[in-house]
Amino acid sequence: MEIHFTSLHQIDHALDSVKEVDIRSQGQDLTDYTKRLITEITEGTSKRKFRFKRDTTEVRGVIADFITGNYEGKEINAKRLMDVEQKAQEAIAHLNKEIQKGSLFQAHLQNGKTSIVVISKADQQQFLSNEDFNLKSGLPWEKKIFKAFLARIEGNNVVETFVYDTSARLATYWWDKFLELEEVYTSSFNTKTALKLLDSKVLNSLKKKFKADHTSIRNKVVGYFQSQPTFEMQTFLETVITEYQPISADFPKTKTIEKIKDLPDKYSFDSQFPIAPEEVKARKIRNNIPLSDGMDLVLKQNIPELDSTVNAFADEEGRKYIAIRTDSGYEYFKSKDEVSENNQG
Repeated sequence: MEIHFTSLHQIDHALDSVKEVDIRSQGQDLTDYTKRLITEITEGTSKRKFRFKRDTTEVRGVIADFITGNYEGKEINAKRLMDVEQKAQEAIAHLNKEIQKGSLFQAHLQNGKTSIVVISKADQQQFLSNEDFNLKSGLPWEKKIFKAFLARIEGNNVVETFVYDTSARLATYWWDKFLELEEVYTSSFNTKTALKLLDSKVLNSLKKKFKADHTSIRNKVVGYFQSQPTFEMQTFLETVITEYQPISADFPKTKTIEKIKDLPDKYSFDSQFPIAPEEVKARKIRNNIPLSDGMDLVLKQNIPELDSTVNAFADEEGRKYIAIRTDSGYEYFKSKDEVSENNQG
C-alpha cells in the first residue's frame, strides 16, 4: 500500500488552537507510530459501516480534494473536530465527564486503483516520566486508543466508509457531528443477523460431533449478548472462544474463530455495534439436557465448570452412562444402593 500523504495536528481546547506537527522532523518513532496506526485501522476487524448524509458535507469535500492531491483541507478537518469537541464537552459538562484530549491524524493511501482516506483521532494518555517523574501526556505506544474513519474511493465515488472505535461505544460526536455520517445497518438488524448467523453458520456445524461444546458455547454467546451493551468482534472472540477450554480434545477452536471473524464481511453486517436487547429476549440459555423420556439434567452453569463432577462412560456391553459426583444428590438415591446391598447379602 502506497502512502501519498500523512498529517498530524495537536488539538488544544484551552487555547482554542490546532497545531500541525511535522511527522518527518520528529524522529523515527513518530513515523513508526503513524505507520502502525494505519495498519491497525486498515486491517481492523471491529468496525461499523456508515455513509455520508450528503455529498456536500465539509469532510466529504476535503476527501474529494485529498484524492486529487490537494491537502490544504487537512487544517479544515482539524479545526472542525476542535469545534465539535468543544460543543460536545459543553453538552456533557453537567455529567462530570470530559472528552479525551488527542491529536488528529490524516492519511491518503493508494491500494491499486483504490484510494483510501484515513482520518483518526488518537487519544492521549497520562503517564509518569522515567526521567523526572512528573505527570505528562502523550500518545500510547503499545495499546493505542483511537477513533477512526476509513473511506475507500474508486474514481470520484466513495464506495465504502467505516468507523472504528477502540472504546466500548462509538462516540456519537465523532461519526454524527464531525464526520456527518449515518448508519447503514441498524443495531436491531446487526443484533438479529449476528445471532442468526452464529447459530446457522457456526454453532449448528458443531452440534452433531461436539454436543457438550456446542451447548456450552451457545450459552456463552447468549450470555454475552444478554450482558454486554455493545458487540465488538475481538472482545466477543476472547470472551466466548479464545479463553474457552473445550470439553472434546479435538474441538476445532482455531477453525471456529476464523469462521466467526469472516461472518460480517461475508454476510454484510457490522463487526461492532450497540446490542439491541429486544432482539435477544427470545434467546434462552439452554440448561436442560434430555436423558430419557422422563428425565432431564438441569444445569445452572456452563458445562466446562461442571467438568470435574460430570463424566460419561460406557460399559463392556456398550451401554452408556453418566456419573455425577454429588453429596446432596447421593442422599436421594442411597436407599436404592442399600436395598441392592441387602439383596446381595
